[in-house]
Amino acid sequence: MHRLLTALLCALMGSAPARAWDAGGHEIIANIAYAHLNAKARAAVDQLAPQITRPAHPYDFITLACWMDDIRNDTSLADYGKFKSWHYIDIPIGSRDPVPPFEPGNDNDVHGNAVQALKRALVVLEGGTDPYVKNQPMALALIEHLVGDIHQPLHCATKYFFSHAELRDDKGGNDEFVDNGPPGDAKFNLHAFWDSAWRVSFDEATGNVVLDERFHASSWLDPASVRAEAGRIHNEIMYPANASPTDFSGWAMESNKIARDFVYPGITATDNRKYCRLSSAYVVKAHAYALTQLSTAGIRLAALLNATLGAATPPPVPPSYPAGPSATE
Repeated sequence: MHRLLTALLCALMGSAPARAWDAGGHEIIANIAYAHLNAKARAAVDQLAPQITRPAHPYDFITLACWMDDIRNDTSLADYGKFKSWHYIDIPIGSRDPVPPFEPGNDNDVHGNAVQALKRALVVLEGGTDPYVKNQPMALALIEHLVGDIHQPLHCATKYFFSHAELRDDKGGNDEFVDNGPPGDAKFNLHAFWDSAWRVSFDEATGNVVLDERFHASSWLDPASVRAEAGRIHNEIMYPANASPTDFSGWAMESNKIARDFVYPGITATDNRKYCRLSSAYVVKAHAYALTQLSTAGIRLAALLNATLGAATPPPVPPSYPAGPSATE
């Protein structure tokens, strides 16, 4: 049975749709990181970020944090469609479920996971090469985004269950719909809630989740507003220390623990098994978790970049990871 579960789990890996923190969340992480970069690292990212091109809207270090989401949707970008499964890692929340390999060994520029993707990108940021990460600017874009993703609990967790004798999962909360989401959004799900949990509140009058529309993910964000929000969040939140600036597996397990301890146990069941409700207390606590995760991600991103691009003595060039099998759609 254990081997069957493992095989089924591996077959499901990489299949789940996912986004991440919304655009505002990623840019807040980048703002916090930028404020904590040393002079050498700051000069390096200022030089690297504009080398990733986008028509009409050139990237800087802050907006580059959204590049991985941009290439999911914008067909005009050269790397459109790549790195689909690099955004997350489906670690089960059930203690008896098999844990996926953090270094799968069969990843490519479509399939993989966030932990392995960060390791690949770090090799290139430190001067090495990778079959999928073309250069240092791309490595920076990947690292900026994925350090953020790995701190979103539902990018490191999924709920597995048997249905009709098959092992299925809820795609990191994408298939767990919220019946008291923002009015007019019938497709609002638990994953979407956590993507935007840093800007949520609860309307006691209607019983609905409410999003702060100043940072709507589909609009071009005002840099000054995002910078101010990042400063406010970081000044209010205490973040945990971490001795290693590259403990990607450890960060993923921290996020998974939040999912196991709170994200799933805290939701309210409804008569329709596809839907859940989020209580006022849940929304308040989720908001607090999200702010802590944004601040933590920003500080850890800065530590990583200071230890690599900002190091007085550059780290030794690491060996490359091998290419995986050719991607098949």
